[in-house]
Amino acid sequence: MKKREDSLEGNQFMGWVKVSSKGQVAIPTEIRNKMGIQSGDRLLIVLRKEKDGINLIKSEALNEVFEKFSK
Repeated sequence: MKKREDSLEGNQFMGWVKVSSKGQVAIPTEIRNKMGIQSGDRLLIVLRKEKDGINLIKSEALNEVFEKFSK
């Protein structure tokens, strides 16, 4: 269990979201503002290997990673 606790270090609880009947979730305004997420932005969804959650990653962040590796 120690490994699981270590993997949560640095994470922040930001609130709850509810899944709609269409399978949609709304990202709360506070999080969108903090992350600079705007209407039309693309987010990559990554299923955690434990299948206990997902991560959302802004496409701009991926572009920066790809640029670093391509040099």
